[in-house]
Amino acid sequence: MRTLVVFEDPAWTAFEIVAALRAVFDLRCGGRTLLERLRDDSGARELVLVVRPGLRGIVREGHPEARLDALPEAAGEAPIDFANGRLLALGADLGRLLDGPASGFALFDGEALVSARCARHEAALLTDEIASHLVPRATAAPIEPLADWIARVLPRLQILRLDAARERVQDGSRLVAHVWDLVHHNGPAIIDDFRKGSGAGVADGALLYPGVHLVQDSAIRIAAGCRLKPGVVLDAEEGPITLEPDVELQPHVVVRGPAHIGRRCLLKAGAKVHEGTSLGPVCKIGGEVEECVVQGYSNKQHEGFLGHAYLGEWVNLGADTNNSDLKNNYSTVRVWESGRGVDSGLLFVGLLAGDHVKSAINVQFNTGTVVGLSSQIFGAGFPPKFIAPFSWGGAERLDLYDFDRALETARVVMRRRGVTLSQAYAEAFRAVFDAWRDRPRSQALG
Repeated sequence: MRTLVVFEDPAWTAFEIVAALRAVFDLRCGGRTLLERLRDDSGARELVLVVRPGLRGIVREGHPEARLDALPEAAGEAPIDFANGRLLALGADLGRLLDGPASGFALFDGEALVSARCARHEAALLTDEIASHLVPRATAAPIEPLADWIARVLPRLQILRLDAARERVQDGSRLVAHVWDLVHHNGPAIIDDFRKGSGAGVADGALLYPGVHLVQDSAIRIAAGCRLKPGVVLDAEEGPITLEPDVELQPHVVVRGPAHIGRRCLLKAGAKVHEGTSLGPVCKIGGEVEECVVQGYSNKQHEGFLGHAYLGEWVNLGADTNNSDLKNNYSTVRVWESGRGVDSGLLFVGLLAGDHVKSAINVQFNTGTVVGLSSQIFGAGFPPKFIAPFSWGGAERLDLYDFDRALETARVVMRRRGVTLSQAYAEAFRAVFDAWRDRPRSQALG
């Protein structure tokens, strides 16, 4: 029985805005989350997850099939595989990344462990060491690099370097390093998921009204329960399109592939969903969307443009909310990350919003704006390009959002979709509030 250990590493902090209430491996890219790709493509029967201490409750609820931070007792004699939770595994690369010397190995990209395979007694030690790197420290004392620890404690494992073994990622797999990587590589991930899926076709139980147009139907998959109204166009000439079960497309919706529309999504009449867009489950989308990833359970129902954006769960963008995703001078976009401005190296970066973000009507987000968990944004003008979690306001002023009001709003919003806000969720919610309550509501991108 194959056991796979999927772990977070200290680089999770680059994703802290969209991964405040989830592990990095639960972020979406393509038609699946990073974890779903690793689990499904590896064929693992036993799953072990190593996460930040503050997320264990949420992760345990979200993944009852997995063990947390410890190997199963009945793992047998088979070697244990490890995969970094930031790994976007494409094509057949995962098999190559998990294959190595019979004595065991650890494959690194710089200081980041990408994958490993070792005997069970070594895997137990490695699991504990990986977990220790996620525990907050009271001092800034340096931590022994993981490669040095392996060389010292597990000398039987061969240390391999990805820069000397690029053939392992010949299908384009990589460790995502920034939130915008998930958007930038979303199109290839959608294509990869379609190729690994059940193939094109319209399932029994899907309803396509007269006047629906499928352009290159050999690259379109429509699941059972979908309803496509007159005037809908699915254009798969530039990439595949997948509609998961119970998707509804109202009249005159246009979807251009590659695109992946999650279960029970509703695309409002006249919506334009362009290439490179993935919607997680239970989203309502209107207006124009291009090259975006929406984690799930979020709404952008009205007119307005959303481009090259990443939205968490339970986001609601008001009517005529727009984001810029290209600067007027065509220079690369600087984005807030881990307390500083980072040059993305990309011309196109839009809104990056954490869970439970709300915008009022006519809100305008500048290029590369980052908005933290449970922020309520309203008013005229462009708000700051970084807005801390639990902020209330807009361009003129940002105040701290009252925690009890924020939690109650989240509870109501989730209940409307049949989801209960659990105690573990509330505790993680509170931890984010406590971490940010005394910090500035906005920061310059110096």
